Amino acid sequence: MKIIKIAHLYYDLMNLYGESGNILALTTALKRQGVKFTVSYLTKKDKIDFGKYDIFYMGMGSEKNQAVVLEDIKRYKTEIKKNIKKKVFIMTGNSYELFGKRIDDIEALDIFNFESKTVRDRIVKEQVYKTYILDYPVIGFQNRSSVNDNEENHLFEVIDGNADNNKSRYEGIHINNFYGTYTIGPLLIRNPHLLDKIIKDYFETNKYPYKEIKNTPDYQAYHAYIKNFNIKKEN
Repeated sequence: MKIIKIAHLYYDLMNLYGESGNILALTTALKRQGVKFTVSYLTKKDKIDFGKYDIFYMGMGSEKNQAVVLEDIKRYKTEIKKNIKKKVFIMTGNSYELFGKRIDDIEALDIFNFESKTVRDRIVKEQVYKTYILDYPVIGFQNRSSVNDNEENHLFEVIDGNADNNKSRYEGIHINNFYGTYTIGPLLIRNPHLLDKIIKDYFETNKYPYKEIKNTPDYQAYHAYIKNFNIKKEN
């Protein structure tokens, strides 16, 4: 098996709520699988080669930092479009919005067919979802001041919490190996089933052996916390 190369994009600008914890969760899960990996921390001053890495992660930033990152990442638009079907992209918080058509009146990467806009009332709430890719609910948190009009390829259906906008019951986007959601938490620490599903799908695509490992503190914490919502595993 080759060395898996992870790129933590704009690690310094898009880490508003300690979202770097998602990288910790990802690398811990890969260690359990016994694979070799590297993590590159890349930001505005760096040249980002989207053909070089296997997994890309970006977290949430302030609205000001999001604007800075948007201006910088647009220079990679062609490279991103070329690689987005072949690589794993995990985008949490408002980094998800960068891949739509526009953020307010500013052109974004135009990868997916949605637009985002700032709203007056900030959205701050615990979230509980179900998802077609898992038999287990997904939990997290949102603290955002924007919505989007995505109408397709949703990652989550809302059980309790907030959708992409107040007219929808769905949140996030999942196309190929792209996972985008407003949800923070950090998402991958709180949802080991989701993290392992992402890794398992990546391994199967690349014909790597995958080991089911569920006797970990992350799973114990998840199953203890989910009892607060009185939600049982779906069959």
